[in-house]
Amino acid sequence: MLPVQSYYQVARENEAVFRNVLRDLRDNRTKRPMGGYIPEDLDAEATLDAIFQKYSEGPRHGRFTITTFARPKTDAATIGFQDIATLLGGGATLEYLVKEDNSVEYQRPTCTMMS
Repeated sequence: MLPVQSYYQVARENEAVFRNVLRDLRDNRTKRPMGGYIPEDLDAEATLDAIFQKYSEGPRHGRFTITTFARPKTDAATIGFQDIATLLGGGATLEYLVKEDNSVEYQRPTCTMMS
């Protein structure tokens, strides 16, 4: 299980990119590694506070959880997610190319896991 990191400040400083990554996860969940764990109704339009509260705070056992969001380079973003329950679950960390207009293009998984 990946620990939930406080990605809130990075998401706040890069809100357009963060929301575009969430939209990609929601819209392309069947094409992303471990996408079966991504909710069909992933809410990319809520306030950042609501997103963080809904997908990262509190008890997370058996619930979709955003664990990380990072901007390791100006043209890259990564997001980590998981949904872990006893004897089942999984997650991934995915890398995106960030374009000048803050749109994103999925690149590759950097980590996938199944329990």
